[in-house]
Amino acid sequence: MSSRKILPTKLNLINLRKQIRLTRNIKRLLENKREVLLIYLREYAAEYERLYAEVSQVLKDTYTTYLMGVSAEGISTIDTYANSIPTSLQVKSDLKVLFGVRIPIVKLDENSIQPQPFGDVEVSPYIIKSREQIAEAFKKILELVEMESAIRSLSAELRKTQRLINSIDSYILPYYTSSAKYIKGVLDDRTREEFVRLKMIRKVLQRKRGEDVRGR
Repeated sequence: MSSRKILPTKLNLINLRKQIRLTRNIKRLLENKREVLLIYLREYAAEYERLYAEVSQVLKDTYTTYLMGVSAEGISTIDTYANSIPTSLQVKSDLKVLFGVRIPIVKLDENSIQPQPFGDVEVSPYIIKSREQIAEAFKKILELVEMESAIRSLSAELRKTQRLINSIDSYILPYYTSSAKYIKGVLDDRTREEFVRLKMIRKVLQRKRGEDVRGR
């Protein structure tokens, strides 16, 4: 955009100065928003790392317990148990808004977990324990998914905010500033020209007045 396309008038200069003040205020708000988003991102990233390590440990413990159950029951018996259990679970989804950012929430539907899948059959305590462990692991995995979605959403909003700040710094403010400078320069030139013109007119009038006085 060229600042010379703007009509150099006092009204446009006033409007441009208002736009500059407004744009700087908007930039300050965006910078504050960026700082808050960074704080949230750091918190979520730290919590994500903690929960990731916790999930890894839970899955490791679950796998160890399950292998002990397989050793106690035999692989064919375990296959029979597995075939008697539903192959899917239900989750509940929702949305929350964090500093203007929409973040998905997912929770395990407790009602979709079969309360007593083995019935009255005597089962190795390792199998029962591993089943309880994997149920808890699912809950934590869903928390991990929720956090990852939050980090992605916050990161996207942060990139959007930074792009707006960059646009203000690179295009909007320089355009307004150069336009205001151009108009001020033109108006200053006009003021100087008007001053010189008035000064010349004054000299002409004074000379004419002197000639009139001498003519009498």
